[in-house]
Formats: sequence, structure tokens, C-alpha cells
Amino acid sequence: MIKLTLTGKATAAVAFLAALAVITAACSGGGGDGGDSDAITEVTPVVVNSELTVGENRFMIGLLSSENEEIVGAAVAFRFFKLDGGQQELREEAQATPIALAKSYTETHEDGTVETHEAGESGVYVATVRFDEPGPWGVEVTATVGGVTYDPVPAGFEVIEESASVSVGAPAPLSETLTLDDVEDVAEIDTSNPPIPEMHTMTIAEAVTSGRPSVIVFATPAFCLSRICGPTKDVVDNLFKQYKGEVNFVHVEPYELDKARSGEGLFAVPAFSEWGLQSEPWVFLV
Repeated sequence: MIKLTLTGKATAAVAFLAALAVITAACSGGGGDGGDSDAITEVTPVVVNSELTVGENRFMIGLLSSENEEIVGAAVAFRFFKLDGGQQELREEAQATPIALAKSYTETHEDGTVETHEAGESGVYVATVRFDEPGPWGVEVTATVGGVTYDPVPAGFEVIEESASVSVGAPAPLSETLTLDDVEDVAEIDTSNPPIPEMHTMTIAEAVTSGRPSVIVFATPAFCLSRICGPTKDVVDNLFKQYKGEVNFVHVEPYELDKARSGEGLFAVPAFSEWGLQSEPWVFLV
């Protein structure tokens, strides 16, 4: 889920927000261009939003092929239904806007040189929709890929009355998160492969009071309970390479990694609770 919490000079990052709105729906960092209909036998929609509330929402769907690869470049239409037992009532229709972002990865050679490789595109399909009551809802997704229109496919989701997380326009909690100064190895506070140490040089409190726009990402590629933590972090990593001179980036693992790795269970870190989060991943622009 993405939220924009406007504080300080965050309005300077409006152009960046458009790029940040891209979160891939694949369950791994791989996958290629799914725009060739000859290679697609079926389309599976994945609701990307971690949370949907009563009122206006930026609804995001990712599309996967039968080979579990992302489908980008499709024309997508949404029909939204309120579900009540075995009944469904059509409430709204919308044409989705496709948003795509080029993916890349870096390779470090034995001589220390770093090489960047392109890795296709990630993308989601977005529409602004208003949900007028909480409870179970459904969306019917019709996708046209390469001139071929596929049968509508349903996906269910829950709408809640109001968000427990930091709301748009609210001050960002000044959380004191762990940094490189607190650990011997970045792997102690980051399960990404590879991690980006520069995302652990500042606490959340330091970032949001620095006077620069800040991206705060709560994601755990290794212990994700949804399908999109790793891909979300991959997209943020790509944005870091492009905007690191203008925007602060802070990555927070939602769970205490020593306990998660030992098999004790998933215990939330203080910042996860301070921001009112109950799911992951989340990305905030402050």
C-alpha cells in the first residue's frame, strides 16, 4: 500500500510520487513483458492494495499470466460489486490506467566494478474508486492483451471503515529505527538480496525531519505474508537508484529478524506498531 503523508517539503516530490505508485504484483523479482497474447492462456488478477477503506481509494490490480509472469501493456476495465451473502450488486465501473516502470538489477564483478542490467518492466493497473460501505467487495477484471480480450475474472477484497495506519496529511511518527550504526552487518536489519546499505543510514525520525522528501518502506522480502513484499522492495530499489540524490530512502523490516530467523515467530518492531500497520508491505512518501 502507498500513502502520501504531506509534511514539510513533501510537495516537492509530486513527480516522484507518480513513479512510486508502481508496485509489481508478481511473487518474485523476475518475469518479463507479458504483452504477447500468443503466450498467455489465462489472466489472473491480484489486488495490490494492502488496505482499502470507505471513501475514495486508488485501487491497484496486478495481472499475472498462467506462467506467473507479469502482464504489462494491457487495456483493463474494472466492475466493482458489493457482496452480500450469495448476492452481488454492481456499484461502479472504471477504466484502469496502466502504470509501468522499467526494472533493473546490479551485478558486482570480482574486480569491484558494478554493472546495471535491464530486467523488463513491472506494472499495475490503477483506477480511482469510491467504496460507500465496509464489508466484502469484488472486482471483475476484463483485460485485453495484444488485441485479444479475455473473459472477465473476479477477485475479492475487504473494505474497512477507516484505516488504522497513518492517514494522509497526518504528521509522520518520529520512529527511532535501527541503522547501520546499531549493527555489525546490514543483513541483521535487511532481508533483501542484495540489501542497499544506504537505506539504513538514517532513522525514520531523522529522515522525516531532514527537510527533504522521504520514502519510508516497510517490507520484508524473506518473511512476507503477502505476495508482493519482495517485488515492492525491488521497485523501491530501482527508484532509489534514480532519486537517491533528491529523496531520503528508509527501509524498515516489519518484524524482529532474530526471532523470525530462529523460528520463534513474527514479532512487530516498534515502528511497525507506531505507524498503525497491520499488514505489509507499505510505502509512505513524507
